[in-house]
Amino acid sequence: MNHALTGQVAKSRRLVASEQELRQAIARELPGADLGNLVIMGGHFMLFEDPSSGRLTPGVMEEQQDETMRSRIAGRVGVFPGYTWRMSAELLQEYAAAGADVRLLLLINDWQYVPTADRPASELRAEFLADFGALPVSYEKVLREAGLSQESVLPSRKHPLAFPETWLKYRFQKAADRFVKAGRLEKRYLDSGPRDTEVSFLDADGNYRTLISCGITGCAGEITEMVSEVHRAGYTNLLIFAPGECLMPVETGVDIALSLYDLPGMRVVVADPGGSGEMSPEEIYGNLVTVSTFRR
Repeated sequence: MNHALTGQVAKSRRLVASEQELRQAIARELPGADLGNLVIMGGHFMLFEDPSSGRLTPGVMEEQQDETMRSRIAGRVGVFPGYTWRMSAELLQEYAAAGADVRLLLLINDWQYVPTADRPASELRAEFLADFGALPVSYEKVLREAGLSQESVLPSRKHPLAFPETWLKYRFQKAADRFVKAGRLEKRYLDSGPRDTEVSFLDADGNYRTLISCGITGCAGEITEMVSEVHRAGYTNLLIFAPGECLMPVETGVDIALSLYDLPGMRVVVADPGGSGEMSPEEIYGNLVTVSTFRR
């Protein structure tokens, strides 16, 4: 296991080769008996267009009746959404039994595969969120089996059941302007044109980490804002199940959140069990899973 200390942010990382090892690593980093509170981000899914209705639908295989849609989602994210949601519910049970105040957090990718040909993406997103008054049926089933309900889900200031990524991106863009003015983020103009700018974070190792490029906020920016929102809600421990392909920007977002914001006592654990089309735990852990911990 590697350890590093960057400024006031302590970091560690390890690799695990089974779900049992993953749970053991989480238990070491987030000991239930003395935890106090915890938010678990699991079940993360993308939104896809349902060709039969033209509306957006959760990218969760278990929610789709159409075989083409199931195949499309399986090839893109595999079992990740349902698998991490079930594991999150099971962990919630265990931590609650140990006396911790535990909530689930559902992060929704509402921008990546949202079409823009026929209707504005903003209209499609607003329509989906307005109709999203209940969790996906398969997610509700997992909660019922665990003796839980939607009350276990942490609301965001945007939606009672979800943290939409686009909302987090917009919030971070506004926050970034303040940090640039305060000299805590750097803004520079690109050679491509006078309106093209880049906002970056200079870490303790002297590396620039781009957060906004030409007005586009990447995953790191939205995760930075999500960590801040969790702390704002009164929670100082956060477990994130992130897709493997998103691990580096998620880690960057966590690191920057703990460096930029005043988040005393914040501890974040990030794990990446699949998310790139893996269809079984054996396939997920055959590629090894990273567990990273950040402490303020």
